[in-house]
Amino acid sequence: MCPGYSLGLKLIRSSIANMLHGFNRKLPENMKPEVLSMDEVYGLATPRKFPLVAVVEPRLPNHLY
Repeated sequence: MCPGYSLGLKLIRSSIANMLHGFNRKLPENMKPEVLSMDEVYGLATPRKFPLVAVVEPRLPNHLY
């Protein structure tokens, strides 16, 4: 096993937590939640069939980031 595996997992978790905590997320103005497709293209990595588009806005003023 890679010696940096556990550090990599901790960094990814920390980065995702910071993104979820620091930004508000919403769909673009003309998109409704019912339109979202969770279809996948099966293969080696199983990516989404249609990319997810989201609008992010910072929760705090810019000088605090």
